[in-house]
Amino acid sequence: MRPKVIMHTQISLDGCIRGFIDTGIYYVVANRFGADMVLFGSETVYTAAEQYPPETEKAFVKPVDTPDDKRLMCVVPDSRGRLRNLHVFRDSEYIKDFIILVSESTPKSYLEYLSERNYDYIIAGNDHVDYAKALEILYDKYGCRIIRTDSGGILTNILIEQGLVDEISLVISPCLVGTSEPHAFRSLSLLNRMPLELINCETLDNHLSIIYRVSR
Repeated sequence: MRPKVIMHTQISLDGCIRGFIDTGIYYVVANRFGADMVLFGSETVYTAAEQYPPETEKAFVKPVDTPDDKRLMCVVPDSRGRLRNLHVFRDSEYIKDFIILVSESTPKSYLEYLSERNYDYIIAGNDHVDYAKALEILYDKYGCRIIRTDSGGILTNILIEQGLVDEISLVISPCLVGTSEPHAFRSLSLLNRMPLELINCETLDNHLSIIYRVSR
């Protein structure tokens, strides 16, 4: 078994993932899913800011999980072992903690980095992360039943190609951006047309929220 995977993203009318005004509608819709975890792409975390404060002793202490903590656990694939800025997000008011997805090829020094700082990590796959296996572990070991994505598009495209996405949620901003920004499905490669079933459509503050179920 694996969790239900909801791809959730905000785009302009012409499909760009940046270049529009953030009105908070994205999170209004995201909070409705009742997700147990959120899956970030490593590039999203890596490029979140240009500079970060140095680590303190707090970076090596695992946060205490309390029943009243409603923040989500964040899952990030990083088989290359390049994310050294996790302490910044661990300290934020929006994230409970991280589970890092790695592979057999991940440098041992990075696994030591994660262990020293008490981050949970899942080894799944040989050269790259095996997402199907990782999702099964999240379901069995961590009790994750619904996971939504928060990614710039590369990770979600991989999940779609591997048949691991159950629903696609798009918040469409009322603007056109043009060719200056990347598109959400820019790297999507499918052997056959993928039919979708519309399960919800509504307008929210001049934005359009549409949710499709992926037909198997």
